[in-house]
Amino acid sequence: MPIARAIVLRRLHCLILAGAVGGVSAGWAQGWAAAADLISPPAADARMRACTAQGPGFVFIPGTDTCLRVGGYLWVEGYYNTYTQYPPNYDKTYSISTGGLILDTRSATDYGTVRAYFETRFRWRTSDPWSDGPNTPTGSQPAQMDLRDAYVQFAGFTIGHGQSVFDFYGNANVLGTDPATIGDDTRLNLVSYTYEFSKNLSMSFSLEDAANRQSGILARNPILFGPYDFQAGVGAPDLVANLKYQASWGTLQLSGALHQVSASAVQTPAVAIGGGWGYALQAGAMFNLPALGEEDTLYLQSAYTSGATSYLGLQDPSGDYGVPDAFVGAGGNVTKVSGWNVTASLLHNWNERWSSALFGGYAAYDFNTTGIQAFYGASGGTNYNVGGYVAFAPVKKVSIALQYDYTYNSASSYRPTAFAPALPSVGAQQVLLFISRDF
Repeated sequence: MPIARAIVLRRLHCLILAGAVGGVSAGWAQGWAAAADLISPPAADARMRACTAQGPGFVFIPGTDTCLRVGGYLWVEGYYNTYTQYPPNYDKTYSISTGGLILDTRSATDYGTVRAYFETRFRWRTSDPWSDGPNTPTGSQPAQMDLRDAYVQFAGFTIGHGQSVFDFYGNANVLGTDPATIGDDTRLNLVSYTYEFSKNLSMSFSLEDAANRQSGILARNPILFGPYDFQAGVGAPDLVANLKYQASWGTLQLSGALHQVSASAVQTPAVAIGGGWGYALQAGAMFNLPALGEEDTLYLQSAYTSGATSYLGLQDPSGDYGVPDAFVGAGGNVTKVSGWNVTASLLHNWNERWSSALFGGYAAYDFNTTGIQAFYGASGGTNYNVGGYVAFAPVKKVSIALQYDYTYNSASSYRPTAFAPALPSVGAQQVLLFISRDF
């Protein structure tokens, strides 16, 4: 074969081979493209990003600039309670199971952080405290929902349902649903504003719904006008304020409140009688005690009230020592009840697993009404309680505790009458086995 012809045939074979390879490659590429068309593109990363600016546990809600923290807790409580001459049909033992849910959302704006906070408790209980159970015709039901907090905070304002601005200690070291010590611990509807003078010093003003503060007004002479509540309807919210100083060593707070005292006439027609304003004053201090133990604290607080009894935070398990805001006479004159209290609590962490607390309070009140002893069997009274617990944490955020508290009520200058307490004094005790898991 001539050399020129051989070269031409060789080039032709190469061109045919290159075309075949190219065709296969093109078909292969088209096949992959067709297969790729059948596969959805990968989704964007849906993982929540940490929102470190708002603190631990906060994450950004996908697609928003809002940070969210979800938390909660589970409580299992077993109780034993009794008091002097406890009715035999009442439940000395009962139990409570509680699930708590916390939602905390925060958004940064040009005007500061906008916060919405929600905490509620879903509860099943076999008995109310100091009673014969929840399934009574006029009593509560075993399944309960307790809205603890639901408020919005923005630019210094807090609007919604939350802790009273008056409160300081607020049963900080008392475990469980039912136990409490003397001193105010009230959640209610409010509109408050907090102004920060500095990093350490702030002042809060609050309008708080007075429906939670009505302790009643009784007739001076219940023989003529009956043992009824002559308190008029709510006419104005309570005016509450506090001044707070916080430092590394602890916290100081001064609180004050004005509470409207208004009665209905004991005779008909039942017109409203102005009783003026009652008031409450309180001073509290909390000391950090790192020398004693990590996160150890000591609370001390004291309050004085006149015509605003609810701010004393009295404890009355038997229900026989109810203290009104005032008494109203036949002439329409209203006399306010005065009182004072003192509360203390010490929390000590022995180590990372064991902790304990001691708490207690004392209160005294005076009816300030001449001759009231002849009808109600007392000129006033005293109330105190003491208690404490020991807690063990086998693992982080799990606690098992045993708590005991004793409460005492007595009537001053007691004498038996138709409207007096059944006994001059009553002592009550309560034991709690408390198991909790926080998350």
